[in-house]
Amino acid sequence: MIGEYFKMALNSIRAAKFRSGLTMFGIIVGVSSVVTIVSLGEGVRQQITNQVGESGDSLIVVRPGKQAEAKVISFDSIRSFTQNAGSLSEEDWRDTEKVEGVESVVPVGIISGVASYNGQDHNTTIIASTSRFPLVLNQQVEFGSFFTENDSKKRVAIIGRQVAEELFKENVPIGKRLTIRGKEFVVQGVFEQQSSGTFAAVNVNNAVVLPYDAARDVGSSIQLLQLFVETDSPESVEPVAEDVRESLKANHAGQEDFSVLEKEEALEVTNEVFYQLTVFIAGVAFISFIVGGIGIMNIMFATVSERTREVGIRKAVGATNGQILGQFVMEAVVLSVLGGFFGVLISYIANGILRATTDLQPVITLDIALIVFGLSAATGIISGILPAAQAARKDPITALRNEN
Repeated sequence: MIGEYFKMALNSIRAAKFRSGLTMFGIIVGVSSVVTIVSLGEGVRQQITNQVGESGDSLIVVRPGKQAEAKVISFDSIRSFTQNAGSLSEEDWRDTEKVEGVESVVPVGIISGVASYNGQDHNTTIIASTSRFPLVLNQQVEFGSFFTENDSKKRVAIIGRQVAEELFKENVPIGKRLTIRGKEFVVQGVFEQQSSGTFAAVNVNNAVVLPYDAARDVGSSIQLLQLFVETDSPESVEPVAEDVRESLKANHAGQEDFSVLEKEEALEVTNEVFYQLTVFIAGVAFISFIVGGIGIMNIMFATVSERTREVGIRKAVGATNGQILGQFVMEAVVLSVLGGFFGVLISYIANGILRATTDLQPVITLDIALIVFGLSAATGIISGILPAAQAARKDPITALRNEN
């Protein structure tokens, strides 16, 4: 019986291809949007996890602002990640270096300003740091070399791929000079392309990294974004983190307006931010499902009205209310399932384009595809019940008199 319903549904859809295509459009947009957005979030999460796994087990991250405990569908974690209430100072950096068990501290400071070359300005992130910056970020220098500890006062710069391409119009501008607040810096290296996911909250693709001491001469204050603390052994991470916390509290008048995070905690915080954003945006995209469901319901009501005489003939030859109900529900289900299939297909194509043209690496899991596909089928069933019930309740004599 289900097979017969399916054949009848396909025949009905073929008879009105254009209308059926428009009806499925809402479902296609909803499915493709949700799958693509969730797969982007999953791809970033996996990139961050891999990056943290490759970083040393002896790493501690210190960030300004007290990390709020994130709640489901809450912006607490996003605000605390992007808008820090506290601040870090060079005194915090130097005192952290004195904590027993700390091998090195790598500051990440931000300087306001733009990079210029031949009269052209480029908005970029100007970072002040030390020679161990690429080591703690697991970020390789593709061309040239990173500055050493002995170069701390030299006016040299390491730039990202985007800066090289957009400011210098070439991939390897080694030896060329850029200007920041009237000070010239020689390009000594170009970073390898950084993946889109990074737990360090530092995007070097559009950044200029300067030696910290040389950056002081630029004429702008350095705002410390975070401190990467390397301990002398993985076993000492927990006690050192506690000692660092106590040391910084002494500098901050007893206030813990900062976060001291071990590697896994930093990963958890960053993943939570992407999770919140993914859920929110996917929820917005889910509205397309509702629009698609309303479209299917509307077209099914129109179909029932147009095929009133057909319903009357079927009832006259013995079709039951249940059979009429099944026929029209099946049409709605087929429309939504086809829309779900094409939506998933389009999301695979979109993800392939994103992988080929950007540094994003979206990941579509089978669970995501099946859940969204199931939602599209459920949308068809829910949207088709009312129109199908209306068809099933039609009086056969009245239906046969209909001239439509």
